[in-house]
Amino acid sequence: MPSRSRISYLTLAVATIVFYSTCPAQEVASLDLTKIAARVDLRRPKATSLVTDGYNGTQHTYSCRDSTNQAGALRTSLLSLDRTHYQVGDEPMFEVTVENTGSVPVRIPFSPHLADLQPKNPGQEFAYYELQIVLWIAAGEQWSTNTGGGVILYGANDHANTMLTLNPGEWLRVVGKGHLVLDKSLVKLTLSGHPADHVYAQASIYRAETLITPTQSATLSREVCLAQTHEQTVPIQLAIP
Repeated sequence: MPSRSRISYLTLAVATIVFYSTCPAQEVASLDLTKIAARVDLRRPKATSLVTDGYNGTQHTYSCRDSTNQAGALRTSLLSLDRTHYQVGDEPMFEVTVENTGSVPVRIPFSPHLADLQPKNPGQEFAYYELQIVLWIAAGEQWSTNTGGGVILYGANDHANTMLTLNPGEWLRVVGKGHLVLDKSLVKLTLSGHPADHVYAQASIYRAETLITPTQSATLSREVCLAQTHEQTVPIQLAIP
């Protein structure tokens, strides 16, 4: 016969499991980027001599290289667009939610102000995180392209109120503007009789490092490995000039 302490332990364990499994999901933060003037211009170190060749910048982005070692799971839902008819060059206003659908907390950058993360010394290399929310233009189930534009939020663990912890079941809401651009695959698909008919959103997190000199800047970004899903697409009609 099991001991009384053993039965009490099992009862507590079951109660804990039921509590977490029935804990309601909730929204923990929201941000309307259409009403914010984002501070993203970075300061540049003073040159010791006259700059005559202008300024150059490079950016290298690396996707997740180990999908088997994921840091969590996010699901992005496109709730709405400001209209259903667009043409290339338009800036659709959109509303999305990003939800933690995994079993572990996920740290999310949640500030529109990249400039606030730059050190006092502008020539000092600095690291930060980016949450990139991108609109994907799609036709049916066979084709999509990330030419809908999107928004970026920034954060660093050593800067207060720039990072947000999403616990399992929690989500955040973002309102922003995209920018519909033209690419060859979009033209080819439209001419083949399969025009773009819906849009969805995808969220990714990157860890970035930036170094700025008087004449150059370089940014290296590495994607944080997450299980990414999306749902709740929005139908559109897209005119191509």
